[in-house]
Amino acid sequence: MYSKDYPLLELQARSFARFVDPEQVASIHVVLNDVDEAGLRARLAPILPAYGALQSKVRIVGGDELLLGPDRSSRRSLADRVLIEGRHRIPFVRKGGWRGNNGYRTQQVLKLGAARIAESEQMVILDTKNLFLRSFDRAEFFSEGGAARLPFIPVRSEYHRNWLLESLNALQVKAPDLDTLKTTTFSTPFPVRRSLVLGLLDEINERFGSVQSLFGSRRRPSEFMLLNAFCLRADPTLRPWFEDAPSTALGLWPTYSQQKMKDLIARIDDPELLSLGLHNRAVSMLTADTRDRLFKAIARRGISDRATTQSVLDATSALAG
Repeated sequence: MYSKDYPLLELQARSFARFVDPEQVASIHVVLNDVDEAGLRARLAPILPAYGALQSKVRIVGGDELLLGPDRSSRRSLADRVLIEGRHRIPFVRKGGWRGNNGYRTQQVLKLGAARIAESEQMVILDTKNLFLRSFDRAEFFSEGGAARLPFIPVRSEYHRNWLLESLNALQVKAPDLDTLKTTTFSTPFPVRRSLVLGLLDEINERFGSVQSLFGSRRRPSEFMLLNAFCLRADPTLRPWFEDAPSTALGLWPTYSQQKMKDLIARIDDPELLSLGLHNRAVSMLTADTRDRLFKAIARRGISDRATTQSVLDATSALAG
């Protein structure tokens, strides 16, 4: 949860209240990724009632709980203490994420660290931008055998290839034939087994001291490609941890043209779609017509009325700049 995204939590919370059965959920952790955790906590407090019957399962968690403490690392160098844990104290160097670090990098660290406080073997990692569009059951995210179900994709883009190669290198895993390989997607919602993430964190701690030390270094892995690399060491099919499944997610990204965003919004009524991702800068780029279509689609799904949706997206656009 980054400060520029926080208004979107209301739509996500409303989608939980509308579509998620409380019996399906052990816990909901909202993890803060902001240099000003106290300020962000205060802004989130009025949003929590939007979770409805799920509110009692929601806990706001600071980054320190996931990343610091005697059981969170195998060693902490002086450089880590000063440049990572103490970065917020260094003028002109501190950034907007956890303890003054780069928010994009620490977001990935915290997604992995969340496994340390999860209360179920079956986790689903969400970004603040994700909201559910319909009800679902466990089988959409996990097979009967326990494999996390999500789309597999070929390694085609340069950034996908780089993330995977950096992740393989970090774990000293021999690179497979990338021209024929498929990995999991790297978008959210991302279902995963807690034990897999904890196993990865143990290896990272052994090699680098802590997960924040790895991501604070010059290496450039990604959280989800690290999970893939960890599994690829044993099996190129990613079994038994992951299982290929059709995509049921739709996302609006700032790199998309107005026509593409218009076409994507037109698909929101597809009954197979499970989730929508609203990137904060994409929200600020929507035309009046596409915003109107989006407001109506969210209202049709029973998530939020037009006035509330407009208020949330206007606040998000203002923060995105």
